[in-house]
Amino acid sequence: MTRKQALELAVQALADNEKAVQVLHTMIDELPLNRWTEAAIRDSVEQFILDNGRPPLRTDFKKKCLPPHSVIKRRFGVTLQEWLDQNYPTEKTPLDELHAQATQDFIREYLRIQPVSAEDYNARRTHPSRGWYAIAKYNHTRRWRILLEKLNLPIYNNRGTPNSIPQLKVRVISDYNFEDEA
Repeated sequence: MTRKQALELAVQALADNEKAVQVLHTMIDELPLNRWTEAAIRDSVEQFILDNGRPPLRTDFKKKCLPPHSVIKRRFGVTLQEWLDQNYPTEKTPLDELHAQATQDFIREYLRIQPVSAEDYNARRTHPSRGWYAIAKYNHTRRWRILLEKLNLPIYNNRGTPNSIPQLKVRVISDYNFEDEA
């Protein structure tokens, strides 16, 4: 039995369910599944949204359940990203806002961890937060100490306390006798 025959039997069995019969007829019309119709494309995207709770990204179209980029270009005459923006728009946060939010997350993590080095921070951070180097680039530097200075963060030592300016204590011990010169 072919897929088409099986679908026709299902149509007969579900004759009282109008919506199911309509979807089955659409599937029958698309068989054999060697081309992407507009309905099949939209259906695959809707199924992706149901399965993942979000519209697909461009990179998601490399998966088996979604059509390739070239199909969208050929079928609709626009790039995949343009088609997604027209049909499944998502609100995009401006890049500066994302960088500011990531920097605030870094500051919170830094104060929680109290790391003694960049490597210590990366090793102990929670993984949704970005690594220190990404935050440094957002703040136009490549150096750990300069990043901390720019963000007015304390610099911790191995004891977990901020470094303070070292106090120099000098004690002079002399065995020179001033009385002998007089």
